[in-house]
Amino acid sequence: MNDYRFININQEPTEEQLAQLMREVAEEAKERWEKTRAAYFAEIKQMAQAL
Repeated sequence: MNDYRFININQEPTEEQLAQLMREVAEEAKERWEKTRAAYFAEIKQMAQAL
């Protein structure tokens, strides 16, 4: 879906294109959240071990 661009304001994306875009955005957000969460808890663990 990376090839779709909202360039032409006169041509609306199809429902399928929007659904695919939403899936990809949700997947990317989940991956970022999981990485951020893992880094956060790793830092908390490191801080706790330093005490």
